[in-house]
Amino acid sequence: MTSPFDEANAGAAEANADAAGGNPVARRQSVLCALVADVLKVSDVGADDGFVALGGDSIIAMQLVSRARKAGLRITVGDVLAHRDIATLAESATEMHRDPAPVADSGVGPVATTPITRWFRERGGGVDTYHQLAVLRTPPTLTQAHLHAMTQALLDHHDVLRLRLSVRDGGDVGGGGDVRGGGHDWALDVLPTGAVHAASAVRRIDVAGRPDADWATLVRRESDAARDRLRPREGKVFQAVWFDAGPDRQGLLALVVHHLAVDSISWRVLAADLATAWRSVDEGAAIALEPVPTSFRRWSHLLGEQAHAPAAVAELPGWLDRLRPGAARFGDRSGAPGQDLEDRDRRFTESLPAEFTRELLTSVPSAFNAGVNDVLLAALALALGDWHRARGTAGDGTALLHLEGHGRESALADLDLSRTVGWFTSLFPVRLDPGELDWAEVRAAGPAVGTAVKRIKEQLRAVPDKGVRYGLLRYLNPETGALLAQADQPEFVFNYLGRFEASDAADWSVVPEYGTGLDGTGPGMPMAHSIEVNAATVDQAEGPVLNATWSWADSVVSEADTRELARTWFSMLRTLVTHAREPGAGGLTPSDLTLSSLSQHELEEIESELQAVRGRGL
Repeated sequence: MTSPFDEANAGAAEANADAAGGNPVARRQSVLCALVADVLKVSDVGADDGFVALGGDSIIAMQLVSRARKAGLRITVGDVLAHRDIATLAESATEMHRDPAPVADSGVGPVATTPITRWFRERGGGVDTYHQLAVLRTPPTLTQAHLHAMTQALLDHHDVLRLRLSVRDGGDVGGGGDVRGGGHDWALDVLPTGAVHAASAVRRIDVAGRPDADWATLVRRESDAARDRLRPREGKVFQAVWFDAGPDRQGLLALVVHHLAVDSISWRVLAADLATAWRSVDEGAAIALEPVPTSFRRWSHLLGEQAHAPAAVAELPGWLDRLRPGAARFGDRSGAPGQDLEDRDRRFTESLPAEFTRELLTSVPSAFNAGVNDVLLAALALALGDWHRARGTAGDGTALLHLEGHGRESALADLDLSRTVGWFTSLFPVRLDPGELDWAEVRAAGPAVGTAVKRIKEQLRAVPDKGVRYGLLRYLNPETGALLAQADQPEFVFNYLGRFEASDAADWSVVPEYGTGLDGTGPGMPMAHSIEVNAATVDQAEGPVLNATWSWADSVVSEADTRELARTWFSMLRTLVTHAREPGAGGLTPSDLTLSSLSQHELEEIESELQAVRGRGL
């Protein structure tokens, strides 16, 4: 887990800046080199190094942006990902006057229902048990009193952990009192500080002396029990189970949080805050967590204000075009994912070895001046094209997908959300078209692979502001929402959760075997898509490993076909790595240049001529 930006890191950045003297650009370079080294856990970062080439992604870029603010520099996530090296990033950065320590705005009171919340409501099924799980390692010297104090600090500090759900008009209540999704309206509010007590949210399980082989089953059983104790209508959205292994051995802490109150980035905040709180209680000091500059409540109201803005409404034709009919479809059209319920037995996880994952995170996106998501989705477009072609279901040769994003985009407001816990996820459609392909050339890792990557990269960059306004139009604007609801809908959803640091020895680090921010539903939740893929990179001893968890709807697609698609995707990822190793692979695309009127063909001709000139030594 990424550590919070503390005074030591700020001091190191300032010391490097002082060493750069009075040159403003050199100062900015020095500060950014130090910050990039810290967030990526690498050393010897220079001005010629690139954030993406070093393994950065959009989620880590958010942390860099937040830390840069504290060091007096204003940059955006887009700046971080677009600039090929830190030198050009430093040139785009602007100096900020040092503000006083941030004071969090009040997050207590009514919370506006966000697009993802309304999507969840429309999904139907049981609501109370929809959650995310994270399992962290705990120090041997942790006590129950320590954990209660630390948990209370989290509950008081992060407002959304005191979230309460109300269902208007009496709502629809299922068996056992579980709220049901569907047509009824919801209202959310945050209870006052102190309204939720740690003693009611934490349970201790004694596992001292129990063999390791018993732990996985025990953690799963107790986590399920914690899930069943969630009661969002009563403001109970947080549960913790501590597996106490005694004073000589690390234990485990299972955190079960209702999805209305947490997302994958939130886990990084919570784990870092637990580590901070532990240092305090271990030293006998008062717990003081870093402020949260922007409350989730403030953000939720901002989304409602933006839903009717001209900039949002102007995007409607583009979204309707992406949702036009004709894309490849799965299985029998008479089947629908809503007929299938979420089930652990229809889920499997595949892992891509570090030898390929390392390059997918660094050299491959760097070669194409692309992001990690561009690379992953280019391979997925190739895999889907090959899979559908073999079954005669390729349609017009395009694939219609839902993408999940972290949703904390600065396009809607220049706010610091890096410390805010909540469910920010954006969900928006993309249409991927790898073009006419020579499949023999693709399998040989030839030029067709690079062409496909460039096409997919441009299609993803054409999505305005990473799709953040689609949800506003679909769920918060009745006029545009009606049109989008009638359009064709994706059957496939893809979510890349980013990169997680996992250490076998570190206290408060995530235990990857139990997942990294994956959704859990409990019984009775309809599947929203025919195939769902959640991918994350976890740093292991041998290096970064890409884990992908696949789920499928039985009425639409079989397990055998889903596993074949998963294997094909990993095969295409390996093919991308092989292709990127070839001399001359990669290159720019029109969106990389201000002269965006150039076609891809024209740009490649210019690059070819430049390479020929270099080859002649001119």
